[in-house]
Amino acid sequence: ADQSAWISAGATLGEVYYGIWQKSKNHGFPAGVCPTVGVGGHLSGAGYGNMVRKYGLSVDYVVDAKIVNVKGQILDRKSMGEDLFWAIRGGGGASFGVVLGYKV
Repeated sequence: ADQSAWISAGATLGEVYYGIWQKSKNHGFPAGVCPTVGVGGHLSGAGYGNMVRKYGLSVDYVVDAKIVNVKGQILDRKSMGEDLFWAIRGGGGASFGVVLGYKV
């Protein structure tokens, strides 16, 4: 079964943790400890949290994303290319478009 989920960039970490808890008592997501932090900002900055030493950064678990580019096109990982996908997960220091959501 597919154990991934799409997370809106406007969701908070608290909403993500609660959503995971509702669906599974065995899964988690290594991210920050403040429940009011937005997912979009957290993941675009790599996603540091208390479990980073054991499980890595939050962005290590991002498998896809949807972004609106300057032309108004909605792109996924395949159509945006690996360089842009890397950049929107903390690899670049600029704004590359509007991230709509992440698949983890």
